[in-house]
Amino acid sequence: MTALSETAPTAIAYDSLNSTLAETGWRLELVTDEQGGEKTLYFPLTEAEFLHPQEGCHLPSNTFHENTRTEIKEILQRRYAQREDVGVFGDLIVKWGIEGLEDHCPDVCVVFGLRQKEADRSEFIVSEEGTKPVVVMEIVSPRYRKADRETKVKEYARAGVEEYIIIDRRRQRGQLLDEVLSYRLEEGSYGPIAPDEEGRIFCQALDVWIGMFEGKVMLLEGATGEPLPTPQALEQLAEQERQRAGQERQRAQRLAERLRQLGINPDEV
Repeated sequence: MTALSETAPTAIAYDSLNSTLAETGWRLELVTDEQGGEKTLYFPLTEAEFLHPQEGCHLPSNTFHENTRTEIKEILQRRYAQREDVGVFGDLIVKWGIEGLEDHCPDVCVVFGLRQKEADRSEFIVSEEGTKPVVVMEIVSPRYRKADRETKVKEYARAGVEEYIIIDRRRQRGQLLDEVLSYRLEEGSYGPIAPDEEGRIFCQALDVWIGMFEGKVMLLEGATGEPLPTPQALEQLAEQERQRAGQERQRAQRLAERLRQLGINPDEV
Protein backbone atom coordinates (compact mmCIF):
# COMPACT_ATOMS: atom_id res chain seq x y z
CA MET A 1 0.00 0.00 0.00
CA THR A 2 1.10 3.54 -0.60
CA ALA A 3 3.02 4.89 2.37
CA LEU A 4 1.17 7.29 4.62
CA SER A 5 2.17 10.92 4.68
CA GLU A 6 4.37 12.11 7.50
CA THR A 7 1.30 13.50 9.22
CA ALA A 8 -0.63 10.26 9.52
CA PRO A 9 -4.43 10.47 9.74
CA THR A 10 -6.03 9.90 13.12
CA ALA A 11 -7.74 6.56 13.59
CA ILE A 12 -11.48 6.59 14.20
CA ALA A 13 -13.25 3.92 16.24
CA TYR A 14 -16.03 1.87 14.66
CA ASP A 15 -18.80 3.66 16.52
CA SER A 16 -17.54 7.00 15.23
CA LEU A 17 -17.95 6.11 11.53
CA ASN A 18 -19.58 9.19 10.07
CA SER A 19 -19.98 11.46 7.09
CA THR A 20 -16.34 12.54 7.34
CA LEU A 21 -15.16 9.06 6.42
CA ALA A 22 -17.76 8.85 3.67
CA GLU A 23 -16.17 11.99 2.24
CA THR A 24 -12.52 10.98 2.67
CA GLY A 25 -12.78 7.24 2.20
CA TRP A 26 -11.14 4.91 4.70
CA ARG A 27 -9.06 1.84 5.34
CA LEU A 28 -9.43 -0.63 8.20
CA GLU A 29 -6.74 -1.71 10.60
CA LEU A 30 -7.00 -4.33 13.34
CA VAL A 31 -5.02 -3.22 16.39
CA THR A 32 -4.26 -4.86 19.72
CA ASP A 33 -4.68 -2.82 22.89
CA GLU A 34 -2.59 -3.01 26.06
CA GLN A 35 -4.86 -5.69 27.51
CA GLY A 36 -4.43 -7.89 24.45
CA GLY A 37 -7.87 -7.17 23.06
CA GLU A 38 -8.43 -6.44 19.39
CA LYS A 39 -10.14 -3.37 18.01
CA THR A 40 -10.97 -2.34 14.47
CA LEU A 41 -10.01 1.24 13.66
CA TYR A 42 -10.89 3.31 10.62
CA PHE A 43 -8.21 5.53 9.10
CA PRO A 44 -9.22 8.29 6.66
CA LEU A 45 -7.48 7.87 3.32
CA THR A 46 -4.61 10.14 2.47
CA GLU A 47 -4.65 11.77 -0.96
CA ALA A 48 -1.97 9.31 -2.07
CA GLU A 49 -4.16 6.38 -1.02
CA PHE A 50 -7.13 7.94 -2.82
CA LEU A 51 -5.11 8.31 -6.02
CA HIS A 52 -3.58 4.83 -5.83
CA PRO A 53 -5.79 2.64 -3.63
CA GLN A 54 -4.88 -0.90 -2.73
CA GLU A 55 -6.97 -3.76 -1.41
CA GLY A 56 -8.61 -2.72 1.86
CA CYS A 57 -9.06 0.92 0.86
CA HIS A 58 -12.69 2.06 0.71
CA LEU A 59 -13.04 4.99 -1.66
CA PRO A 60 -15.27 7.97 -0.80
CA SER A 61 -18.82 7.93 -2.07
CA ASN A 62 -22.21 9.62 -1.84
CA THR A 63 -25.59 8.92 -3.41
CA PHE A 64 -24.87 10.98 -6.55
CA HIS A 65 -21.48 9.35 -6.96
CA GLU A 66 -22.77 5.82 -6.43
CA ASN A 67 -25.92 6.21 -8.55
CA THR A 68 -24.02 7.81 -11.43
CA ARG A 69 -21.24 5.22 -11.37
CA THR A 70 -23.71 2.34 -11.24
CA GLU A 71 -25.89 3.73 -14.02
CA ILE A 72 -22.99 4.35 -16.40
CA LYS A 73 -21.56 0.90 -15.75
CA GLU A 74 -24.89 -0.88 -16.27
CA ILE A 75 -25.76 1.08 -19.42
CA LEU A 76 -22.40 0.27 -21.00
CA GLN A 77 -22.46 -3.35 -19.85
CA ARG A 78 -25.77 -3.79 -21.64
CA ARG A 79 -24.42 -1.99 -24.72
CA TYR A 80 -21.52 -4.44 -24.96
CA ALA A 81 -23.28 -7.54 -23.64
CA GLN A 82 -22.84 -9.38 -26.95
CA ARG A 83 -19.20 -8.40 -27.36
CA GLU A 84 -16.99 -11.09 -25.88
CA ASP A 85 -13.92 -8.89 -26.27
CA VAL A 86 -15.26 -5.84 -24.43
CA GLY A 87 -15.48 -5.47 -20.66
CA VAL A 88 -16.95 -2.70 -18.52
CA PHE A 89 -15.63 -2.61 -14.96
CA GLY A 90 -16.27 -0.50 -11.88
CA ASP A 91 -14.01 0.03 -8.87
CA LEU A 92 -11.47 -2.49 -10.14
CA ILE A 93 -7.81 -1.84 -9.31
CA VAL A 94 -5.78 -1.46 -12.51
CA LYS A 95 -2.09 -2.36 -12.35
CA TRP A 96 -0.44 -0.60 -15.28
CA GLY A 97 3.00 -2.16 -15.00
CA ILE A 98 4.63 1.18 -15.84
CA GLU A 99 7.66 2.17 -13.80
CA GLY A 100 6.84 5.07 -11.50
CA LEU A 101 3.09 4.89 -12.18
CA GLU A 102 1.12 3.39 -9.33
CA ASP A 103 -2.22 1.59 -9.49
CA HIS A 104 -5.58 3.30 -10.02
CA CYS A 105 -9.14 2.24 -9.24
CA PRO A 106 -11.41 4.01 -11.76
CA ASP A 107 -15.11 4.45 -11.10
CA VAL A 108 -15.75 2.97 -14.56
CA CYS A 109 -13.38 1.74 -17.23
CA VAL A 110 -13.99 0.14 -20.61
CA VAL A 111 -11.53 -2.37 -22.05
CA PHE A 112 -11.38 -3.63 -25.63
CA GLY A 113 -9.49 -6.72 -26.72
CA LEU A 114 -10.26 -8.93 -23.71
CA ARG A 115 -9.41 -12.60 -24.00
CA GLN A 116 -11.51 -13.75 -21.02
CA LYS A 117 -14.39 -11.38 -20.42
CA GLU A 118 -16.08 -13.46 -17.71
CA ALA A 119 -12.94 -14.23 -15.70
CA ASP A 120 -13.11 -13.51 -11.98
CA ARG A 121 -10.93 -10.48 -11.30
CA SER A 122 -9.98 -8.75 -8.06
CA GLU A 123 -7.60 -6.56 -10.06
CA PHE A 124 -6.79 -5.88 -13.69
CA ILE A 125 -3.14 -6.59 -14.46
CA VAL A 126 -2.36 -5.03 -17.84
CA SER A 127 0.70 -7.20 -18.52
CA GLU A 128 -1.33 -10.39 -18.00
CA GLU A 129 -4.45 -9.23 -19.83
CA GLY A 130 -2.56 -8.07 -22.89
CA THR A 131 -4.74 -4.98 -23.11
CA LYS A 132 -5.68 -1.94 -21.02
CA PRO A 133 -8.61 0.44 -20.50
CA VAL A 134 -9.39 2.54 -23.54
CA VAL A 135 -11.79 4.81 -21.63
CA VAL A 136 -11.77 5.77 -17.96
CA MET A 137 -14.58 7.67 -16.24
CA GLU A 138 -14.36 9.28 -12.82
CA ILE A 139 -17.13 10.91 -10.81
CA VAL A 140 -15.40 13.66 -8.87
CA SER A 141 -15.04 13.14 -5.13
CA PRO A 142 -15.53 16.60 -3.54
CA ARG A 143 -12.72 16.07 -1.03
CA TYR A 144 -10.27 15.19 -3.83
CA ARG A 145 -11.48 17.41 -6.66
CA LYS A 146 -7.96 18.47 -7.67
CA ALA A 147 -6.80 14.85 -7.80
CA ASP A 148 -9.66 13.85 -10.11
CA ARG A 149 -9.54 16.95 -12.31
CA GLU A 150 -5.81 17.57 -12.52
CA THR A 151 -3.52 14.85 -11.17
CA LYS A 152 -5.32 11.97 -12.87
CA VAL A 153 -5.31 13.83 -16.18
CA LYS A 154 -1.52 13.51 -16.21
CA GLU A 155 -1.48 9.97 -14.86
CA TYR A 156 -4.09 8.47 -17.18
CA ALA A 157 -2.34 10.10 -20.12
CA ARG A 158 0.89 8.45 -19.02
CA ALA A 159 -0.95 5.14 -18.73
CA GLY A 160 -2.03 5.49 -22.36
CA VAL A 161 -5.78 5.66 -21.72
CA GLU A 162 -7.29 7.01 -24.96
CA GLU A 163 -10.06 9.03 -23.33
CA TYR A 164 -10.56 10.27 -19.77
CA ILE A 165 -14.04 11.52 -18.86
CA ILE A 166 -14.82 13.45 -15.69
CA ILE A 167 -18.27 14.07 -14.22
CA ASP A 168 -18.23 16.80 -11.60
CA ARG A 169 -21.06 18.02 -9.40
CA ARG A 170 -20.35 21.00 -7.18
CA ARG A 171 -22.27 23.61 -5.27
CA GLN A 172 -21.73 27.23 -6.25
CA ARG A 173 -23.63 30.10 -4.65
CA GLY A 174 -26.21 27.68 -3.34
CA GLN A 175 -26.78 26.07 -6.74
CA LEU A 176 -25.80 22.58 -7.85
CA LEU A 177 -23.75 22.65 -11.04
CA ASP A 178 -23.09 19.56 -13.14
CA GLU A 179 -20.21 19.44 -15.60
CA VAL A 180 -18.81 16.82 -17.96
CA LEU A 181 -15.19 17.16 -19.08
CA SER A 182 -13.22 15.00 -21.46
CA TYR A 183 -9.63 14.54 -22.58
CA ARG A 184 -8.39 12.60 -25.59
CA LEU A 185 -4.89 11.26 -26.06
CA GLU A 186 -2.95 13.04 -28.78
CA GLU A 187 0.75 12.28 -29.31
CA GLY A 188 1.21 11.07 -25.76
CA SER A 189 -0.61 13.86 -23.93
CA TYR A 190 -4.23 14.80 -23.37
CA GLY A 191 -6.04 17.49 -25.29
CA PRO A 192 -9.38 18.76 -23.91
CA ILE A 193 -12.54 17.94 -25.87
CA ALA A 194 -14.94 20.86 -26.18
CA PRO A 195 -18.56 20.15 -25.20
CA ASP A 196 -21.46 20.93 -27.53
CA GLU A 197 -23.98 23.69 -26.87
CA GLU A 198 -25.86 21.42 -24.45
CA GLY A 199 -22.76 20.67 -22.40
CA ARG A 200 -22.39 17.13 -23.75
CA ILE A 201 -19.09 15.62 -24.80
CA PHE A 202 -18.52 13.03 -27.51
CA CYS A 203 -16.62 9.90 -26.54
CA GLN A 204 -15.00 8.81 -29.77
CA ALA A 205 -13.83 5.41 -28.55
CA LEU A 206 -17.36 4.39 -27.51
CA ASP A 207 -19.28 6.39 -30.14
CA VAL A 208 -21.55 7.90 -27.49
CA TRP A 209 -22.48 11.36 -26.27
CA ILE A 210 -22.30 11.86 -22.51
CA GLY A 211 -24.08 14.64 -20.68
CA MET A 212 -26.14 15.58 -17.65
CA PHE A 213 -29.89 16.23 -17.78
CA GLU A 214 -31.88 17.32 -14.73
CA GLY A 215 -29.19 16.00 -12.40
CA LYS A 216 -28.80 12.60 -14.04
CA VAL A 217 -26.21 11.26 -16.44
CA MET A 218 -27.32 10.51 -20.00
CA LEU A 219 -25.55 8.46 -22.66
CA LEU A 220 -26.72 8.80 -26.25
CA GLU A 221 -25.93 6.94 -29.47
CA GLY A 222 -23.32 8.84 -31.42
CA ALA A 223 -24.98 8.44 -34.81
CA THR A 224 -28.65 8.93 -33.90
CA GLY A 225 -28.59 10.89 -30.65
CA GLU A 226 -31.03 8.36 -29.17
CA PRO A 227 -30.60 7.82 -25.42
CA LEU A 228 -29.12 4.50 -24.37
CA PRO A 229 -31.71 2.92 -22.05
CA THR A 230 -31.07 3.12 -18.33
CA PRO A 231 -31.75 0.16 -16.03
CA GLN A 232 -34.80 2.03 -14.70
CA ALA A 233 -36.17 2.60 -18.21
CA LEU A 234 -35.69 -1.07 -19.08
CA GLU A 235 -37.48 -2.13 -15.91
CA GLN A 236 -40.38 0.22 -16.73
CA LEU A 237 -40.64 -1.27 -20.22
CA ALA A 238 -40.59 -4.78 -18.77
CA GLU A 239 -43.31 -3.84 -16.27
CA GLN A 240 -45.44 -2.33 -19.04
CA GLU A 241 -45.04 -5.53 -21.05
CA ARG A 242 -46.04 -7.63 -18.02
CA GLN A 243 -49.14 -5.48 -17.53
CA ARG A 244 -50.03 -5.69 -21.23
CA ALA A 245 -49.64 -9.48 -21.20
CA GLY A 246 -51.78 -9.70 -18.07
CA GLN A 247 -54.52 -7.61 -19.66
CA GLU A 248 -54.45 -9.83 -22.78
CA ARG A 249 -54.85 -12.94 -20.62
CA GLN A 250 -57.80 -11.39 -18.78
CA ARG A 251 -59.52 -10.47 -22.06
CA ALA A 252 -58.96 -13.99 -23.38
CA GLN A 253 -60.39 -15.49 -20.19
CA ARG A 254 -63.48 -13.25 -20.35
CA LEU A 255 -64.04 -14.16 -23.99
CA ALA A 256 -63.68 -17.87 -23.25
CA GLU A 257 -66.17 -17.60 -20.39
CA ARG A 258 -68.65 -15.76 -22.64
CA LEU A 259 -68.36 -18.46 -25.31
CA ARG A 260 -69.01 -21.18 -22.73
CA GLN A 261 -72.14 -19.32 -21.60
CA LEU A 262 -73.30 -19.47 -25.22
CA GLY A 263 -72.63 -23.20 -25.34
CA ILE A 264 -69.51 -22.87 -27.44
CA ASN A 265 -66.29 -24.66 -26.58
CA PRO A 266 -63.60 -21.91 -26.83
CA ASP A 267 -60.97 -24.55 -27.64
CA GLU A 268 -62.83 -25.40 -30.85
CA VAL A 269 -63.17 -21.84 -32.12
